[in-house]
Amino acid sequence: MPLPHSPMIQRLGVALFLSLFVCVSGSCIRANAQQPATEGAAAGRDRGIELYKQGQTQAAIKILREVVKAHADDADAWYFLGLAYYSDSAFLWARDALEHSVSLRPDSADANAKLAYALILGNEPEQATTKARRAIELGDQSAEPRYAIAEVSFRAGEYPKAIEEADKALQINPDFAAALITKSLAHYFLKQYGEAATSLEKFLAVNPSDPDADVWREQLDQLRTFGQQANGSTGSTTVAQPPKESPFNGKEVTVKVRILSKPEPTYTDAARKAGVTGTVVIRCVFGGDGEVRNLVVTRALGYGLTSKAAQAARKIRFVPATKEGRQVSMFMQLEYNFNLY
Repeated sequence: MPLPHSPMIQRLGVALFLSLFVCVSGSCIRANAQQPATEGAAAGRDRGIELYKQGQTQAAIKILREVVKAHADDADAWYFLGLAYYSDSAFLWARDALEHSVSLRPDSADANAKLAYALILGNEPEQATTKARRAIELGDQSAEPRYAIAEVSFRAGEYPKAIEEADKALQINPDFAAALITKSLAHYFLKQYGEAATSLEKFLAVNPSDPDADVWREQLDQLRTFGQQANGSTGSTTVAQPPKESPFNGKEVTVKVRILSKPEPTYTDAARKAGVTGTVVIRCVFGGDGEVRNLVVTRALGYGLTSKAAQAARKIRFVPATKEGRQVSMFMQLEYNFNLY
């Protein structure tokens, strides 16, 4: 039986119709309002890219951050935001932006290459290797992915491979500082002291004001000494001084070194900005006279962290090792871990 057409039902029907009309109209209004926003985002992205290309990285970052905040699927905005951070040495933020870019555009060779470098600085070697190899597969011709593979190989103890990959990076960019350091350290572990010194000399020639330059100058002197000893020559025409007693290793002493205090190194602002994490390893002598000396860096971090570790090592206070009742010098290996929280 049909419902009666009462005035109340008629009013409800009209109200429902008006409600639907307003809802539909509202949807139309909102849909129409989105179009200018999309156009505005595109204009903002283009402006940010233009500023990046003009070298105005801070201004580009400010604009592109707003674009990706509103449009998280804009691959170009993420990519150029990553490049702007990269140019500003803010590799921690560059990594995040480039990861978004690669997730949206996996076949970008340059994004994969720069992401590999940022991942190395962030102490993520496995991911760095994956991105580096992907970049090379895609035809990337920059030095970053080759360096990333060199550094991962070095950390794995594959020193000839590290040298080979570092050389590939240096063929592309002869002044690539990080590759020169990795190559020098790999040669050191192979006891190729002359080659290690040559790479370090080149590093210092192109980076005389590097935050870690003083440490590397001392290391260069050590490498030259090792090379002379290996060749059975002091390399000098002056009368040689009587050599000091050679340091012992831990198995050769009666009582090992006892550490009294070991100050922790501090982060540098540049390293914090770059998002650098990892470990600095130093081999040194704990002298029978209570002094820490003959520091040799065997694993490094950039942006001044290697120097901070060396400074902390020299401030260690300890009781010297003894052998047969007398104080002697002893080799020690120190590790300093740098982590961002």
